[in-house]
Amino acid sequence: MQTDLVDTFQNHVSVALALDSNSNVWPGEVEWNDMLIVLYNGTSLPSEANEYVKTFLAKRPDTALILPVAVDDKFPVPPGAASAYKALPFNNDSLGTEGRLIRRAGAMLGLRLQGRNTKVFISYRAIDGSQIAEQIYDHLLALGHKPWRDEAKELDGNTKILPGEPVQQEIEKALADASLVLLVDTPESYNSKWIKEEINTADGMLIPILPVVFRLQGDKKKGPRFRTLLHLQRWIDMTFADAPKKTTLSTADLEKITLEIETYLCDIFIRKCRIPFLVEKCFRDAGYDWQALNRALLMFKSYQKFSLRLTRTVHSHCSIFDQIYDPARVRFKSFLQTQQHVHHALFVYDGDLWPEDDLKDYLDDDMIVLHHQELSALLTSNFTKLGDA
Repeated sequence: MQTDLVDTFQNHVSVALALDSNSNVWPGEVEWNDMLIVLYNGTSLPSEANEYVKTFLAKRPDTALILPVAVDDKFPVPPGAASAYKALPFNNDSLGTEGRLIRRAGAMLGLRLQGRNTKVFISYRAIDGSQIAEQIYDHLLALGHKPWRDEAKELDGNTKILPGEPVQQEIEKALADASLVLLVDTPESYNSKWIKEEINTADGMLIPILPVVFRLQGDKKKGPRFRTLLHLQRWIDMTFADAPKKTTLSTADLEKITLEIETYLCDIFIRKCRIPFLVEKCFRDAGYDWQALNRALLMFKSYQKFSLRLTRTVHSHCSIFDQIYDPARVRFKSFLQTQQHVHHALFVYDGDLWPEDDLKDYLDDDMIVLHHQELSALLTSNFTKLGDA
């Protein structure tokens, strides 16, 4: 597990092991992204381990991330100081860099990395998606996520959007705190102006959207009903015999949705760490300084002084999407308009390296679209060479 964590997060996460029978001390200062994974079986925690967990939680009253892992699935409730947290059952699919344990840890760390209070924004149309949204909300809440939906009940019994409040203003406020938009894509969702506004706002904030597409059996169409989301190439297909508003999701259905959510959040976390790290290294190796202009949107500035009069300035956006996503390019363009003169603007994408023929539609006088693997060659050539061109 230690090797899996290190390999997955490219040394952006320090990992230390602590035996439960020892009197352990946390290896470093208290940080906002500290995470404790507690492996347990059917026995109670030794007093040393229980005290260790208590101390961890006490020193991080508002930021503690703790993931209990049930080695034996006959004991789903963690013992001692970890009992208030839902455990992840350990099975054959748990280990490895693509295992459930890594995905869950990555999702939790990714949420914390973004520094947002509300985590998963559930977008749906009440007329045929309310029951589905409620089931997903309850399931995510039980797993320790912090989902948001406009009809969710607060502890005082009120809805999160109260009667008389400006609906769109409250939705935008909640969306600004989201790490991921989970779109419940039912037949009636496409007719909702609020959902379309939520999609547009999320795109502008570079918040990833994961559609859960509900279709009746016999419907031969695939993918989201919203055309702009087809470019994401990432969604969950769900097929049912009855109208979605009557749907009761099974445990397997909820786990399928949760798995996709946590896998996506893990991917986002890795990209938010890895891609800026690789891009910054390329610039620094080429003699440039590096500065974050907007870390939340992953907008950066690089500059190199050749003389008192001559400085080359480059603005870069490191995309968190695993392909070239047009709304992200539009957002980068609008961001560039708020900045002073720049010599070059780079939209740096991840995932598969696109063939040149596929990039023809992305030729742009205002910016260069390139894979992060192409950056070193571009800098070495003083912006005259890209790939094999």
